[in-house]
Amino acid sequence: MMSTESVFGKVNFIEAKDALKLLAALAAIAVAIGFDALVPTVYPEGYVERYYPIFLRILFAAYLALSVLSVWFPGIRRRVVRYWGLLIALVALLSLYTYQTTKTGNLLLPVMPSPDAIIAAVFEDGAKVWKNFSASFTLLLEGVACGFVAGMIYGTLMGYSRFFNYWLQPIIKVIGPVPSTAWMAIAMVLAPSSHIASVFLVALTTWFPLSVNLSGGIRGVRKVYIERAQIMGASPLHIILHVIYPAVLPNIFTGLFMGLCFSMTSLVGAETLGVQAGLGWVINYAQGWNEFDLIFSTIIIFILMAFVLLTILFKCQKHLMKWSKGAIQW
Repeated sequence: MMSTESVFGKVNFIEAKDALKLLAALAAIAVAIGFDALVPTVYPEGYVERYYPIFLRILFAAYLALSVLSVWFPGIRRRVVRYWGLLIALVALLSLYTYQTTKTGNLLLPVMPSPDAIIAAVFEDGAKVWKNFSASFTLLLEGVACGFVAGMIYGTLMGYSRFFNYWLQPIIKVIGPVPSTAWMAIAMVLAPSSHIASVFLVALTTWFPLSVNLSGGIRGVRKVYIERAQIMGASPLHIILHVIYPAVLPNIFTGLFMGLCFSMTSLVGAETLGVQAGLGWVINYAQGWNEFDLIFSTIIIFILMAFVLLTILFKCQKHLMKWSKGAIQW
């Protein structure tokens, strides 16, 4: 690959096939912008799009800027080239969906809101959106944190001690497989507040997979490692922290991945326990009033929150497990 120097540093000229992919993605977005501008909006009568055209233009500008920066930064180039096909597919689906809603009315309101209406539901009441997102995010972090601590302790005791495994394993076999939503009524009665009950339900879905994966991983650690540490005079706590936990990091991250995914499901149910804010609460509220645009927009926010959290989790996994090539990828 040819290169030269500029004020930004080394310039790496993009290969022809990569340049074509970038141009194809930009062309697809430009076509979508032109399609939306030229085809008249007929449904509902008198409706004027406000946010969707801006979204397409921002998308075009962002991808163009990244394409320009990719000349100097190979890391950016790998990513923008990698997702060019997915971007084209996304733009095509949005254009098709817009055509079926606002351009023709083939898909009727309120069940099938247009992309413009979905985006409007997010931006027209930003304070309420932020309040509900913040409430869900806080509840999720509190529940996952409690479930992580409980799972680490529970899984360590089960995996390291035969005595604790004898007494604790029946409990996890009985409680763990039961969906967290089945415990809602009991949690409401026993917990001192609805918030604590909600945190408990989220923590439950993190505790179970982490405990099972961690205990199984600890039992699979080669005894020779533990015996050598004991010969050198290591205490049980030192062995757990410096021998066992490093060996079972794949099991810990697998349990966290499963727990975080399950906790997203339990979060929606947990936010029906008397709370007055949260993404799950918004979905239940909007369903009662047939505000499907609000439901779609809330689901999108939910997806983005889950994607960011899982990405952070796997960034940590990649940093702590550089030696592992067989771990779950994201």
